[in-house]
Amino acid sequence: MVVNVEKVRGTKRTKPKSDKRLSKANYEFDVYSDIWQLDANTSLNLGLLNPLHLTPKFAESYRLALADYASEFSSSYVSNIFRACRHLFSFGVTNKVNEQHVINFKSTLTKKMEHKLGGIRAFLLDWHDKNINGVDKKVVELLTSLKLSGNEKGKAVALGCPYSGAYTFEEQIELVSWYVDAFTDKLISLTDYAFIMALQYTGARPIQLANLYYGDLTTRSEAGIEHFDLQIPNAKKRDEPFRGSFKVKQDVSEDLMLVLSTQATQSIKTVEAQLGIRLTPKQKKQIPIFISELDISELSSFSEFEQIQLQTPDLFCIRQRGVSSSVGGMVKRLARLCPLKTTRIKVDGGYGDLHINPRRFRYTHATNMAMLGASAHAIAEELGHEDIQNVTIYTEFNEEMADRIDEALATDLVPLAQAFSGTLIDSEKDAIRANDPRSRINNDSGNPVGNCGTFGFCANGSVHCYTCNKFQPWLNGPHAEMLKSVVSKRDRKREMGASELVLQGHNRSINAIKAVIQKCNARKQELGKERALNV
Repeated sequence: MVVNVEKVRGTKRTKPKSDKRLSKANYEFDVYSDIWQLDANTSLNLGLLNPLHLTPKFAESYRLALADYASEFSSSYVSNIFRACRHLFSFGVTNKVNEQHVINFKSTLTKKMEHKLGGIRAFLLDWHDKNINGVDKKVVELLTSLKLSGNEKGKAVALGCPYSGAYTFEEQIELVSWYVDAFTDKLISLTDYAFIMALQYTGARPIQLANLYYGDLTTRSEAGIEHFDLQIPNAKKRDEPFRGSFKVKQDVSEDLMLVLSTQATQSIKTVEAQLGIRLTPKQKKQIPIFISELDISELSSFSEFEQIQLQTPDLFCIRQRGVSSSVGGMVKRLARLCPLKTTRIKVDGGYGDLHINPRRFRYTHATNMAMLGASAHAIAEELGHEDIQNVTIYTEFNEEMADRIDEALATDLVPLAQAFSGTLIDSEKDAIRANDPRSRINNDSGNPVGNCGTFGFCANGSVHCYTCNKFQPWLNGPHAEMLKSVVSKRDRKREMGASELVLQGHNRSINAIKAVIQKCNARKQELGKERALNV
C-alpha cells in the first residue's frame, strides 16, 4: 500500500509520491510505502502510525528522517527506534516534537530503563541536524543536557552516550583505520575521505568545512621548521556576513593538510576543466575546497564565477543537504558503508553499529581537549563559542574517567601484530607493479622502501603506507631509517604541545614500521636457514 500525502494547505490530495532507498542490508524500500522491508527478517509497518494524530507534513518529515536511519544503521536498531518513536508520538505529538513530549516519554521509563532514551535521543538530534522539520530547537537543548540514570555514572550526552556522545579513544582509532582503508580500497571518494578527516581532526561544524577556500590552507616557517595552519570560517555569529571572520587553527596535522590540499587541487582542476583555462595562484585561492560541482558545471567564464561569488558567495560551496554530493549525502554514505561495531551498544545478543555524525566528532574534539587539561575558555575558543556556558560539561571529569584515559594513553592502541596489514616482498621483482617505477614508495631521503600495490590515486604520504594493506615493503628496505624519522617527528610534535590523538596517529605508523622490521628479521632468518640447507 502506498500512502497519499496531503498538501500542507487545503484538503486536495496529491498523486502518490515515491522515494526509493536501500536499507543497510541492501533491501529496497519506498519512503512513502506503509511497509519497509529492511532485511530478510525485519520489516516496519508505518501504517501503525495511522491511529496517532500526526499531521501529514509531520508524518512525511518523520518518514524522511527514519529513512535516512534505515539506510545507515542495522535493521534491528531502526526497528527499535520506530517502536520508541511510536511511544513518544503517543504523548500528543501532532506537528512537532516539543520538550513536554520528551519529558512525558521519559517519565514512563524506570531508572534502569532510562538509557533507552539514548537511542531515540540520537535519532531526534540527527533529525534536527539535517534540517528536516519536526523537532523543536528546545528539544535539542533538553536532550544535549539530559542525564540518564541508566547510563554509566549518569554522564551527560556529550560525554557518555554511546549513540550521540563523544567517541572513546578506541573508537576514534578504529574510525581512522577504517576510513583510511576504505579510501585505499576505493570504497569512499577523496572528498568523503577529506571531509571525515577534517571533521575528526578539527571538531568544526560541517558548514565551516563546507565554506573553506583553498586560500585558507597556509604554511609558515619558524626556526627552520614548517608549520601548517588552517583558517576556519566562523559560523553562527550573529549579523556576520559569509566568511566574515575566522578562527586560525595553528599547527594542524601535516596529514590533514596534505589531504585537504589534494582535495582542493581536485576542485581547482574541476573548475579549470569546465572553463578550459589555467587558474592563476590568486584565482586558485578563491576556489572552495569542497565545491558544488553541479553549479560549477553551469559556468562559462571565470569572470562569471567571480560575479556570482560576489553576489551569492556560498553558491559554489558544497551543499549541506538535498543532493547525493552534499554534506548530508556524504555522512549518510559513510554511515552506510562503515562496518564498525561498538561494545557500548548491545543489540540482540551482539554489538550495535558505531554511529557516525558530525555532532559526535565535535563532542569528541572538545572532550579530547578536556582530557588533556584544557580550560573551559580554551575549549570555548576552539569551538567558536562566545562564552563558556555550553562547554563546562567537557571539563567535568571524575577520577574514574581520568584513570581510564591515562590507561588508554599509556598503551599502544594497535598491537604490533595487527599494525601492519600489507605484504612483505623479498625484492621489487615480486611486487604487483614490478615494472612500474611510479609504484615505488620513497622515504624522506628519496630512498625506496617498497612498492604500492594499488593502481588508483592515493593522497597518503609514505609514512602512512606502512599501515595500508596495499603496501609491499622490501625485505632490505631502509625501514629503520623511516622509523627514526617518524619517531623524531612525533617527539617534535609532542614538544610543540600536540594532542595525544594526533600523537596516537604517529604511534600507529611507528607500530606498523616496527612490525615490518620484525617481519624482515624473521624472513632473513628463514632465508638464512634455507641457504644453509642448500649448501
